[in-house]
Amino acid sequence: MSELGPLLASGRDADIFEYGATQVLRRSRNARSMVREARIMEFVQSHGYPIPRVDHVSADGTELIMEKISGVNMVDALTATPWKARRFGRMLAELHTQLHELSGPEWLPAAPCGVGSQLLHMDLHPLNVMMSSRGPIVIDWTNAARGDPIIDVVLTWALISAGEVPTSGVKGKLTGLIRSRLVRGFAGAFDRDEVGREVDAVVEWKSKDPNMSESEVSSMRAFAQSLITK
Repeated sequence: MSELGPLLASGRDADIFEYGATQVLRRSRNARSMVREARIMEFVQSHGYPIPRVDHVSADGTELIMEKISGVNMVDALTATPWKARRFGRMLAELHTQLHELSGPEWLPAAPCGVGSQLLHMDLHPLNVMMSSRGPIVIDWTNAARGDPIIDVVLTWALISAGEVPTSGVKGKLTGLIRSRLVRGFAGAFDRDEVGREVDAVVEWKSKDPNMSESEVSSMRAFAQSLITK
């Protein structure tokens, strides 16, 4: 057994620690079981989709040991290389397209809106894409579901369009420009009319997420309205 190393990151309900040289340990802070998350990750990996390899789940499901991915998330990569914004948007779209070729296992819950049977990530945005030496790796499968792929697409489009940017002034304007290019790169891969038909339902569902700030909810609703009226 490897020794537990230093804290590497903290998410909404779990902490990630270094665990030896090649692994990390993800530990739930509220005793949430990650058995289903590990199961869907193993399913996805078996179909060749780029994710971290799962090595072990504790008996109570509250600890998950998996492959350590060397690299930075897409947001940090975008900050370092802003001229790649549109390319990263296209990469994010391709990750969606590749994932949605898979049928979702019947034991997965249904997506909160829409009807379908494909595998959805339901949180596939740049913070959940690690840029590694072997290409982009998708992490955080907590919300995986079965449903209509356009629901996954709409959710990502809303998040990258309306998520808060904690900057101001010249830097804030530059960040807005970079994000605009990221969005255009992503959106160009999908049918705008299809997205428009589902955007209200997706935004209203996401607006109930306690992790979303009031300003983000307001921005998402404005985004939905602009998408419908254009």
